[in-house]
Amino acid sequence: MNTTSNNNRSRLSLIIQREYMSIVGRKSFIVMTLLIPIISVACFALPGLLMYFNTSEEQTVAVVDETHRLFAALENDEGYKFQDITPVGAAHVRDFYTSTDNVYAVLVIPANVDSVPRVTIYSDNAVKSSLTTLVEENLREALSNERVKSYGVENLQQMIDNCRVNVTADGVKWSDDGTEERSSATFASILGMALSLLTYMFVLMYGAMIMSSVIEEKTNRIVEVIVSSCRPIELMLGKIIGVGLVGITQIAIWAVFLGIGGSIFGIVMGGTVAAGSTADTAAAVSTMLGDGEMSEIIEIILSVNYVQILTCFLLYFLGGFLLYSSLFAAFGSAVDQQSDASQFTTPIMMIMVFALWAGMACAETPDGNLAFWCSMIPFTSPVVMMVRLPYNVPVWEIVLSVALLYATALGITVLAARIYRTGVLMYGKKVGIKDIIKWIKP
Repeated sequence: MNTTSNNNRSRLSLIIQREYMSIVGRKSFIVMTLLIPIISVACFALPGLLMYFNTSEEQTVAVVDETHRLFAALENDEGYKFQDITPVGAAHVRDFYTSTDNVYAVLVIPANVDSVPRVTIYSDNAVKSSLTTLVEENLREALSNERVKSYGVENLQQMIDNCRVNVTADGVKWSDDGTEERSSATFASILGMALSLLTYMFVLMYGAMIMSSVIEEKTNRIVEVIVSSCRPIELMLGKIIGVGLVGITQIAIWAVFLGIGGSIFGIVMGGTVAAGSTADTAAAVSTMLGDGEMSEIIEIILSVNYVQILTCFLLYFLGGFLLYSSLFAAFGSAVDQQSDASQFTTPIMMIMVFALWAGMACAETPDGNLAFWCSMIPFTSPVVMMVRLPYNVPVWEIVLSVALLYATALGITVLAARIYRTGVLMYGKKVGIKDIIKWIKP
């Protein structure tokens, strides 16, 4: 009995090792592991870079000011320069525009703009939103100031400006021992959505990788040779565990990169801060940086319980991966070609997309009914719970959600093994849902 058990473990470990090394040993894995963090950072920086490089030469905007007083309110910027052509008249702006090469658009400010606050910008092309915004802001301020002055009250504009009070709401949360920590719903939402998206991408990417591996081995008839020396269930579990270890390896490498980046950031910000509580660390950083906005940002970042979040992220990633990869492996064994798998994978993809959209919807209301139930349903909890975690979810909800996830994942794995056992050795037959249901029955 012990010999048989040892042989089973030996075969399973060999399959796991084979699957793991076949992926980790590829140059593409190494390249993508190094490139994905760079690509992720670039995605955040790309919009700003594109806006920086997407600059154009200064364009001339001709202005017909029928009020004879508002042209001075139009301020030139890096993109537009205003030119006064009021003597041309509004009736002849078309002729002026067609006869002049260096004019981008013509702005007409009507004489009754005080009572009807509307101006017109003429151009052969669609007028850029940046120009309309610039014109609206300048004229709005000028007309508002004129209206204030028309009341004839001395220093009325100054009194109005003094009456405007900007209130800043600081989020502060109490810890279990009663200490106060600065918090930010915006940062919590960003962190939650980032973890949610990572879970979605990892589960989808590695689950699809398992399906492709199963279909490839089945198409090449390699699976017949492998099954002759091990059971189909061992082959399926070996694939799932091996690819899962690949995912953990990749996450661990990125965690090391993140730790190195954090250490470099700490050195750049003025040296290492002695290990201590979050509040002490935040206070030390605040002392180094002063009482400016940067110190507040650092305090908000340090207020998050990263140990809990990263631990839960790993638990939900493994549970979600086990659940979905079992389905991918089972359905992959039921088809002969990658193109035939869409009838089975489409429902899985729809569920995962729904989970991602549910996570986005729950970002604003992490304690709502939708957020609670979607974080309990095993098919959506790996994604939705990631959004809720930065908001200090009760421990009993996390424990219940994880228990339901792993119980369902183990149940799905058992059913997937029955499908895999029959489907992996079946060729030349179009399999439908009815066939799969028959295979599931013991």
